[in-house]
Amino acid sequence: LGFLDFSTLAKRKRFCEAELRLNRRWAPDLYLGLVPVTGPAERPRIGGDGPVLEYALKLRQFPQDAQLDRQLDAGRLSQSDMGELAETIATLHDSAPRVEFPGRDRALALVRVPMLENFDVVEAATGLAVVARIRAWTESSVEELADQLAGRHREGFVRDCHGDLHLANLVRLSAGIVPFDGIEFSRELREIDVINDIAFLAMDLFSRARQDLGAAFVNRYLECSGDYAGMSTFGLYFVYRCLTRAKVAAIRSAERDAARDRDEDLDTLKHYLAVAIRWVDRPRPVLVAMLGFSGSGKTWLSERLLARLPAIRLRTDIERRRLAGAGQVDPGGSLPGSGRYSRQARAAVYRQVFERAGTLLRAGFNVIIDAAFLEREARDGVASLAAEQGVDYLFVETVATEAVLEERLKRRQAQEKDASEADVSVLHYQMTHSDPLDEDERRRAITVATDAEVGIDSLVKTIRASHGRAA
Repeated sequence: LGFLDFSTLAKRKRFCEAELRLNRRWAPDLYLGLVPVTGPAERPRIGGDGPVLEYALKLRQFPQDAQLDRQLDAGRLSQSDMGELAETIATLHDSAPRVEFPGRDRALALVRVPMLENFDVVEAATGLAVVARIRAWTESSVEELADQLAGRHREGFVRDCHGDLHLANLVRLSAGIVPFDGIEFSRELREIDVINDIAFLAMDLFSRARQDLGAAFVNRYLECSGDYAGMSTFGLYFVYRCLTRAKVAAIRSAERDAARDRDEDLDTLKHYLAVAIRWVDRPRPVLVAMLGFSGSGKTWLSERLLARLPAIRLRTDIERRRLAGAGQVDPGGSLPGSGRYSRQARAAVYRQVFERAGTLLRAGFNVIIDAAFLEREARDGVASLAAEQGVDYLFVETVATEAVLEERLKRRQAQEKDASEADVSVLHYQMTHSDPLDEDERRRAITVATDAEVGIDSLVKTIRASHGRAA
């Protein structure tokens, strides 16, 4: 590979030092130090005196079944795991060094060149027409997104990232899941948009038919980072990561001696092309607005829907705190109808949520807005947004008895783990200050009783069928 040059001992030492320095940011408990391999060559040993033959990194050993690709195969990965990992990655991205903006042309070249280089290798390995389609889509997408791509570099979203963030480079340790083996050999492949970094892991999960885990990871990352605007570029990077995997398979196939091995590599290549073209040909998105009193199960249900549709969810509870500068689960707040919950404050939250939802819909994502939507004005905003974006919309109304609602709110307040500040007083305020659905809204609403068993599969089919997709 032309971009790898470990041809001298000095270069190998330098890259080992870089690998140690860079990866200690991600997994400090794994990367212990740099050690020499000394001679004589007939009796080499790690450490000691004598001429240095090589350098090696000293890492803490972990069982291979702790790698996340093995964990996934063993059925040991959960949406909760992905949420915790997303929080870790968002924190590491937030503290990662920003890369200086090199000017618009150079910034775009840093995106375009590695993407198109992938196609050269893949096209040489296969004559499939789909490769040309994906290339054309990539080239047009880079052109259409040029302002966003350059703008994100200018605004500091291109950072010193991991660069190779996929399942086999993640490991479950006693302290949690951490990334390791980030890229040290190429600044261009490591100094990338943070959305490019997370797109690799999302693609890896989607390619293994685990959209639920991929959606859980991306949603929690966005809740932590607030970087919903960056999702306009996610699809471009998702397809790029598919082609990166296809390129690796193409290179490997050319080095194989056995026909069976070459065929397996080409099957892998075709698989990633299929994943890429599914994104390119993705159907028109849908807008889902949750609806219901506090404690009715909107967030519980939307979390399951976002994994199954899949979708990106926007929670007014989190965006309210973000606008106010408060932590996501900090206690405290305002009385119903005042402070953060005044009419003006609610309007500001909805404006931010609708703006972000518009960005996501234009980028091709199904969107779930998790809000009460008890006022006609707010629901009219959903209809207006859907009309502006040319998408279908519907309400998913969650209901439960008043006694159940009150019990849930009391339990949630005692735990102090949720972004919502709603308590029983908020519930009673909502019950006396809500606008009933009109006839047209009722036709667009699916009512779900959450104090009984909820059929998620049936609900997902109903949502898909409601906007013209096959169930």
